[in-house]
Amino acid sequence: MSTQEKYLFAIDLDGTVLSDSVTNEIHPKTIKGIKMAMNRGHVVSIVTGRPWVSTKEIYEKLQLDTIVGNINGAHIHNPYDPFFIDYIRYVNLNEMLYILNDEKLKKVTKNYAIEGPGWVQLKHRDEELEQVFGFNKLPKFLDRIDLNKIPLKPMGVILDIDFNKEGNDNPSEYNNAKNLKIYLERRYGDLAEFNYWSKSDDDSKIFDITALGVSKSKVISLLLRFYDIDVENTVAIGDGFNDISMLKLVKHSVAMANADQNVKDSASFVSKLTNKEGGVGDFIINFLNNLENK
Repeated sequence: MSTQEKYLFAIDLDGTVLSDSVTNEIHPKTIKGIKMAMNRGHVVSIVTGRPWVSTKEIYEKLQLDTIVGNINGAHIHNPYDPFFIDYIRYVNLNEMLYILNDEKLKKVTKNYAIEGPGWVQLKHRDEELEQVFGFNKLPKFLDRIDLNKIPLKPMGVILDIDFNKEGNDNPSEYNNAKNLKIYLERRYGDLAEFNYWSKSDDDSKIFDITALGVSKSKVISLLLRFYDIDVENTVAIGDGFNDISMLKLVKHSVAMANADQNVKDSASFVSKLTNKEGGVGDFIINFLNNLENK
C-alpha cells in the first residue's frame, strides 16, 4: 500500500468502541476490524472525552502506538513517544466554579469532578463514575472538592447529569441534554466549550467543560499533519454530541446505530449495528474490503 492510500481511523470510545463503558469490554468484531486496519498500515487513533487514566487499558488492549486525544482534545499526547510534546489546554478555575454555581445546572447535576494531569477531585464517591473514568487509579485522588487545594490549572470539569434527579424543577426546555447544552453555550459561551455523551444505557449524560477552542476536530487536524494523511482519507466513528465536530471534518463520518439523532444527521453513514453488536468493527472490515476491491 502506498503512502497516498494510508487512512486515518479516529474512533470514539464510550458508546462506540466499547460495548460496556464500566468494564471496558470491546466486541470481538470491533477488535478484529481495528487490528485489520493496523495490519494494513492505516492509522487508528482514539479520540475520547475520557482522561488518559481510563483510556490506557483500552489503548494497550488494542496494542496501539498512536497519538491519543483525551478530554475531547484538551490533552493530546502519545504515551509511548518521548519526543512527542504533550498538548494541554487548561481551563480557568474561577470561571469553572462560576459556571458550576448556575442554578439550572445544579438542579440536574448528580456529581462532578475537576481534573488535571495526574489528579482529580470528585464531589462525592460514585463507584460507576470512578470505574468509567479511572479516578481511583490516579496517584492524586480526592473524594471531595476542596476549593482550598485545587491546583490552579485543571484541564476540565466532568458533570454526571441526571434529568430525573429529585428536586429538579427546571422548566421542561432545560430537561434534555441538547437544550441544556444550548443554554450553557448561550450563557457561558465566552468562557468554555460544552459537550455531552452517554456513559451508560440510562437517561444520565456526561457533560464536560473544557477551554475555549477545545474540540475533537482539532485533534483530527493535528493527526492529519503529524501522520501526513490527506483529508480525503479520513474516517471518524462516534455516537455522542462531542463527536459531531470531528464527524463534520472528515471525509467518511460514521454514526453508530445507538447514536443520538443529531449525531446521525451529521454523519455520512449510519451503522445498522450498535456498539454492543460490534458496529465499529463491522464498518471498518467492510470499508477495508471495499478499498481492496477498488
